Amino acid sequence: MERILVVMVRAPVASFRRPLDHNYQRTLPMPPPTTLIGIAGAALGLSDRELWSPESPWRRLKLSVWMEVEPGRARDMWTVLKIKSGKIAERSPYFRELLFFTQYALIYGGPEPLLRQLEQAFRDPAYPLSLGREDELAAIEEITPGEAEPGEPRFRGTVLPGDIQRMQGVRALLRPGMIFAPPVVERLPLAFEVDARGIRHPRDLAPFSFLPWGIELEVPHVSAWRWKGRNFAWLNPEPALSLSSHSLRAT
Repeated sequence: MERILVVMVRAPVASFRRPLDHNYQRTLPMPPPTTLIGIAGAALGLSDRELWSPESPWRRLKLSVWMEVEPGRARDMWTVLKIKSGKIAERSPYFRELLFFTQYALIYGGPEPLLRQLEQAFRDPAYPLSLGREDELAAIEEITPGEAEPGEPRFRGTVLPGDIQRMQGVRALLRPGMIFAPPVVERLPLAFEVDARGIRHPRDLAPFSFLPWGIELEVPHVSAWRWKGRNFAWLNPEPALSLSSHSLRAT
């Protein structure tokens, strides 16, 4: 068994830009690992420098996520104004993909004191919580501490560590009427390094597979955990940092 904290969130609009997109900014279907840490940091009231410090225990939380429903999708056009010598020098349009009516289960694992403090922070967050950009606010529907038990390596609508396209033995469990949608695979950071100017630089890039909502996949080489009938996998499966040498910031 493993102690977890499950935070159910919903948002009318959300977006998680795929890192290499520029003029056409597609969205990942679920929040990536750094967003899961970031929303926890906002609830705790931590600055970027505090949250991503090498000594911060929060960046060692175990992370996972699954979608509760399949979100709607739309495409919006934005215009970037480029300023030169105090004047608008150029207007650069780009398209941005959006998700609508999203509902996610954010799953955190780690030492019990850390999870208790995180639960308190989500019940009374220090800063507004968002999924993606700052104006894409999220509402918390339910916060549940619990215990996950070992599950079966059968997954749907969640994120797995690794590139599923390169894994052996992956099998789609199809039923009549299903339409297979390929997973989205991206190399994403697990952490940031914040420099002296406050600019974040990605660290610890690794591949992640975002599985579609409607198809269950059997992925035999991924360790599975189960909570309330759903299987998930830790995106950063290394053991969470011990709290013995770190003090927690009170919220």
